[in-house]
Amino acid sequence: MWPALLLGLSATFASQSPAPVSGDAGRQSIEDLLERARAARAEAHKRLSGDVEALAKEIEAGPSPRELAAKLERLVALGTEATPLIVRWIDPGSPGTDKDRLRALQFSNALARMDTSAVTSELLEVLRGGTSEGRRNALRALASTREVARVRPEIEAVFRAETGQTKQVALRTLLSFGGPENDVLLTQLLGGGDDTLIGLALDGLAEQKVAAALESVRKLLNQPGSAPRHAQALLRYFLAVRESANQSDVLAFVRLAQSGSLNLAQRVELVDGLAALNPTLNVELRKAMEPLTASSDRQLKESAQVLLARIGDKGTRREILKEYDELVSKNERWADAYVRRADMHVRLGDDDEAIKDFRQALSIGKDDPTLAQDEVSEKLARAYVRKGKLKDAADLLNRAPISLKRLGELAEDPEFAPLRNSKFAKDAFGTK
Repeated sequence: MWPALLLGLSATFASQSPAPVSGDAGRQSIEDLLERARAARAEAHKRLSGDVEALAKEIEAGPSPRELAAKLERLVALGTEATPLIVRWIDPGSPGTDKDRLRALQFSNALARMDTSAVTSELLEVLRGGTSEGRRNALRALASTREVARVRPEIEAVFRAETGQTKQVALRTLLSFGGPENDVLLTQLLGGGDDTLIGLALDGLAEQKVAAALESVRKLLNQPGSAPRHAQALLRYFLAVRESANQSDVLAFVRLAQSGSLNLAQRVELVDGLAALNPTLNVELRKAMEPLTASSDRQLKESAQVLLARIGDKGTRREILKEYDELVSKNERWADAYVRRADMHVRLGDDDEAIKDFRQALSIGKDDPTLAQDEVSEKLARAYVRKGKLKDAADLLNRAPISLKRLGELAEDPEFAPLRNSKFAKDAFGTK
């Protein structure tokens, strides 16, 4: 920045000053120009330092997630020239306060989105001798480095030597680099017998959405002895790279969901997640699902039925809804009957029908003290947002008996992002 600034000032001042008439005058003019350039540089640095310090204080104040995201954007927008100032804040010290840790984490997140070439040495210095949190923040900041060849050996050394959270962050940073070195590392981790390292690898791959590791992960998924120990991490990975998943992967998860090594909650979670992998309804999948659809446990059986219904089994869909249709038919003035059926429609992916039932529940239950109108209104608003009916969602939230605190929480909910980013946000959440 500064050489460019100096050249710019030179050109500006040269155009504004008469040509020197003597050697002494020329030297004096150049010295004056350099002095003015140094002063301008110092002033620019002072302003930039003030901007960084102001943002540090604002972040330390603990803003809401949305406000924090906005401040992070402002920090990134300061540009490469600010990185030497930002890097000084990424180690919260020992003992660091909560405010120190929050600021340090967010400053490292900002650096991870910036060109840190000017501060690679400083980041490595923190990595070598900082506090535990400072070292993790340095790892986060180095994830987008342009000097991979220089920093990879040091991060690999940290990964080999550390344990716990620092080891996990180091692995995530290595995964962000890509390259053949990672192929070797992942093969070692996923094929090894250390469950902790396997879990770290799967979580890191899922977070980075590394589809290139698919075959290595598939081998693990199809290992009856070890797959149950990593069932949830395997599912998270396949959901992260769902476009690359195939029918064989779905069948492997169906078999895994039948494992006696998993508890009921884990089995249900696996089945509930499979619809997102877009399986094809065929004879092989139906047969594989039979032990689940015939389960004596109602929750697991229903999850299996919902999966089949969501991927096109109309007979199973009718079977599931029959119970809820009968409940409504026998209790036409009972609002909760409509809520239960609406909840099932949501699970089946039919928001149009869910909206009808939620609205009916609110209509007939407006004077029913046993109906949780705030919860039903929230469910209806979510269905509106999923259908793109943002004005309807905003109008509902505006008049629903939902507390201001809860509205603030909903404003930060990822599912409500389309509404939050629309022109109806103020009506919905009372915000701009």
